[in-house]
Amino acid sequence: MIGFELSPGAGPGRVPQPRPLAPFFAHGGGQSVALAPGLDGGLTLWTEIGPHHAACLRLDQPDPATRLSWRKTELAELRNVYPVGAMTLTGSWSQLQTSGSGRAASYTGNRAISTGSTGARATVQVDRVKPYDLWINYTGRTSGGYVKVEIDGAQDLVTEIDDPAGLGFKAFSSYAAADLTRRQTIKIASGLTGAHEVTLSFGGAANPGGGAIMVEAVATTGSLSDPYILPPLWQPDTPYQMGDEVQFGGMYYAARATGISGTAGPDHISGVGSDGALDWRADDRPTYPECVTIDYASEREYAAQLDVGGDIIEVGGQTHGHDALLSQAVTVDGVPWVPDMTGNGLTVGGQVAIVETTSWKTGGGGQLATCQTSRNITPGTVHHTMQVQVTAASFDVAWLYAGMLPFLRWEGEAGTTVVDTLTAEGDSIVVLSDYAGQTDNQVDFPMAKVLGVSGVVPEINFVYGLEAGALPVAGNRLDQFDAFVLPNIDGRIEGAAADWPAKAYVRARPLGGVTWQAGDVASFYNRHVLSVVG
Repeated sequence: MIGFELSPGAGPGRVPQPRPLAPFFAHGGGQSVALAPGLDGGLTLWTEIGPHHAACLRLDQPDPATRLSWRKTELAELRNVYPVGAMTLTGSWSQLQTSGSGRAASYTGNRAISTGSTGARATVQVDRVKPYDLWINYTGRTSGGYVKVEIDGAQDLVTEIDDPAGLGFKAFSSYAAADLTRRQTIKIASGLTGAHEVTLSFGGAANPGGGAIMVEAVATTGSLSDPYILPPLWQPDTPYQMGDEVQFGGMYYAARATGISGTAGPDHISGVGSDGALDWRADDRPTYPECVTIDYASEREYAAQLDVGGDIIEVGGQTHGHDALLSQAVTVDGVPWVPDMTGNGLTVGGQVAIVETTSWKTGGGGQLATCQTSRNITPGTVHHTMQVQVTAASFDVAWLYAGMLPFLRWEGEAGTTVVDTLTAEGDSIVVLSDYAGQTDNQVDFPMAKVLGVSGVVPEINFVYGLEAGALPVAGNRLDQFDAFVLPNIDGRIEGAAADWPAKAYVRARPLGGVTWQAGDVASFYNRHVLSVVG
């Protein structure tokens, strides 16, 4: 069942009432969603939250006998990336690859080229039907020199940089005060259309700086429907160069040598492993687009605690072992999903629907209820509906969270503040920094069921809205809700290497428990909306 909403202020002769916290639920302008295999039988979903931005949503299913469970959400700016492997190199270039894995340990992407020779050229063909901008991805160095950029053999279309030092041509400096400042990006042109040839070369020594440049990729404006926003799928018996990046089974891999791939894809999830012929370094996210985490592994759809004659059972959320999977269906635009085995592996559409039926069970395996969970993913929105049918004689419901919003105040790996404030229905505002180093603080919002957070990650300002409530189903045992937030679950501080997690909840009332009996129905929804702003 896909959820629907009623507007209580709508009707003949009535003016619809403004929705609470409406700015947190505005459509960001995205057009597509996409689906791909995830790690250990899970799924990876992409949903556009703006014209060129997307959220990457990961669902786990390490045990196929249980339902899928949300793992984390990352935000990224979408760009078509043309890496070193797509370039034609002439003259003297040194080819390099990173020795580390992950954002903190990598000083370049998976492959880079370096030169100090004025005769060296790196050329790549870019193309897009829609208008696009053009960026160069490079590594900043204390010895960084000038990078000269040409488009179609001239500089007329190079509109975003100038001649920085009387060189006689347009260029940019790749100098950085700290050596090997990783993954620098500079825009060099805008408003392009169609196919163009981009050439990069060493334009001379910079001061400050020196006589070498290190280049990683050329990138253009992108969307989920474009072909080069993710690395290509790993292919068997295929030549690869050291540092080439691929994806397989929800993981991303960089070749550790030049050679021919094996017949079965890599399946390790950390470190270095083999595909039977070639070694690969594993990472759980691509070099590009650069993804920044905004939340953590925690419940989103629902969670409940049941008391069955003194046996305390938790169901929903991160699977607690009491949710047995009865059926599962995954569709893209209404068509049963079959993983794409070519290109970048994405199945792109306007809607992904995942419907799962589970059985709530006691510790001894006795059935308590059936629950159908429907996920409806559209651009910028994840809408869950839950339909619970009680089958046991009776049990007590100690608490039920109809919707949850985990988020980060501080993301330690990226070293950035993510969420600044939380706003509840009625315009109550919680400033997260007020709770630095504190634990066991709970801020309550009586009768509220709509929440919003504002945040920022590098190059992306975003808002995130959550609402939850009852569906208009006959006999529904749920009708009233309130909300609360735990602003600092682990007592963290901003600026440390560890994340600062927080979490907001919309819970069903009354508190303190209620008894459900055979035949009772509980039907509720929650809606998560993400969009870029500014």
